[in-house]
Amino acid sequence: MKRSLFYIVLLSIFCCNSCKKDNGAKPSPGNYLPLTNGSTWKYNYVSDGGTSDTLVVTMTGENTKINGQTYYGATSTFRKNSSFGYFYAGNHIYATRTAGDLNPAIELQLLNDTASVGYRWTTLPTVSGKIGENFVRAVNIIKEKNISRTIEGKTYTDVIHTQILLQYDFGDGNGYQTSVTYDFYLAKDVGLIENDANTLDILFETETLFDYTIK
Repeated sequence: MKRSLFYIVLLSIFCCNSCKKDNGAKPSPGNYLPLTNGSTWKYNYVSDGGTSDTLVVTMTGENTKINGQTYYGATSTFRKNSSFGYFYAGNHIYATRTAGDLNPAIELQLLNDTASVGYRWTTLPTVSGKIGENFVRAVNIIKEKNISRTIEGKTYTDVIHTQILLQYDFGDGNGYQTSVTYDFYLAKDVGLIENDANTLDILFETETLFDYTIK
């Protein structure tokens, strides 16, 4: 199963009626998730099941207002399928959100760039706090800051490592239990350089950046 940065949170197919073209407004430069129109990131995708693929994420120039905040559209394209989703960067928070026909919309906060190592905060991925019939939450953790990380032969500096524990309460009396652990590595002025997913210590998947263009 492929779980790209967008597929992580079950992105649906592009719904053009939900967004509009960016008329020149650009997110602030010098951050951990550049969102300028036309920027692209190319990743090698590998799972422990033996699956490999190439993922290309492209900022499209669409944007939409959600709860007064501007979210920027991007496509996530494998060799055989493509999805559409949103990124948000503002008030030191960086997030990804589903788009299209998926209901409810699911949002994960990738980073708070002012938080110190060890800081954790809990967010609700959906407005209702549920996915299906089950309660869900995301425990977000700053694992490392100002580190270097070498990926696909290239060394990136000023990297922040964050982790998200996606937890469900299945109503069995055990409270919230972690279903998926995500590790994200974001480099300043580059964006997401690595994404690792561990599902119940059974399925391991990783995406590593091998090329990018920031417009």
